[in-house]
Formats: sequence, C-alpha cells, structure tokens
Amino acid sequence: MEIIDKTNQQKEQWQLGDVLVTNTGNIGLIVKNNHQKYYLMNINPGVEWAYSTSEDDTFVNYFETLEKLHKKFRPTWHKVNAKLVIE
Repeated sequence: MEIIDKTNQQKEQWQLGDVLVTNTGNIGLIVKNNHQKYYLMNINPGVEWAYSTSEDDTFVNYFETLEKLHKKFRPTWHKVNAKLVIE
C-alpha cells in the first residue's frame, strides 16, 4: 500500500495561534514575543523546558513576518487541527 499526501503545504495559510507538527513528532505553536516578532514555541508535552517564551527555548529564531516564518519552516512543519483542553 502506498500513502499519498495530497495536501498542498505550499498553500497552507499560517496565522498566530496555529499548531504545527513535524513528521518526527515535534509540536510548536505560532506566537509573538514582546517585540511583536513571530516565532514557533515548543509545546511538546513532557519536555521540561516546553511552553517557554525564552529565546533559547523556541524553535529557531524570531521573524518579522508570518511569511518569513512560513518560508523557514514550510519544508518540515505542517499545520494541524488542534484544540485547547484545560484540565
């Protein structure tokens, strides 16, 4: 059996608050810092430093626009449907 991915990642529209994942299981949330720059915050469950807004704890660097963030992460990160569950 062959699995064919028919989604067009080039046309994914990312926005603030979107959840992205990689094929290896990393999970990130698109957020803005105090300087109004976009970045991908690590939200992997069970990781000690996840959910941090510290520059050292994010995936890569900050970006001026969503388009620049999308261009950097598009090859390996993809938007997923997600919902917030508060316990």
